[in-house]
Amino acid sequence: MLVLLATAGAAVADEPAEVVWHTDLMTAWSTTCREGRPLLLFVTRDDCHFCTKMKAGTYADPAVADMINRGFVPLVLDGRAKLPLLAELKVNLYPSTFIISPQAVVLARYHGYVSPDELARRLAALRPAADVANMAQGR
Repeated sequence: MLVLLATAGAAVADEPAEVVWHTDLMTAWSTTCREGRPLLLFVTRDDCHFCTKMKAGTYADPAVADMINRGFVPLVLDGRAKLPLLAELKVNLYPSTFIISPQAVVLARYHGYVSPDELARRLAALRPAADVANMAQGR
């Protein structure tokens, strides 16, 4: 029995990580507030070449996916959606990625394609700022 559990765990660890995207804004925001992790909002469109490239390359990269799943609450939204948040963020370029703190502060915004290495670097640089903001809120 223990051998089966050990080998099952190894098989799961070998599988490539994928970003576990939220698609509902309210659920994602609730999770952000409850867990104190920043929201990573990816705004995309089906007819956008660089959006597809980011989905297939950047967000499919196992290291990037792991970093996002552990440190952020990932939310993907269609840029055509008539949501007040997208209007407030003035989204007019695709793809666009926003990092929003649990206190509703936009910590970063990236317009256009971002490579896996560059996104990983940017997200790693943001984590200390997000951690400091959470500590100030007593989280």
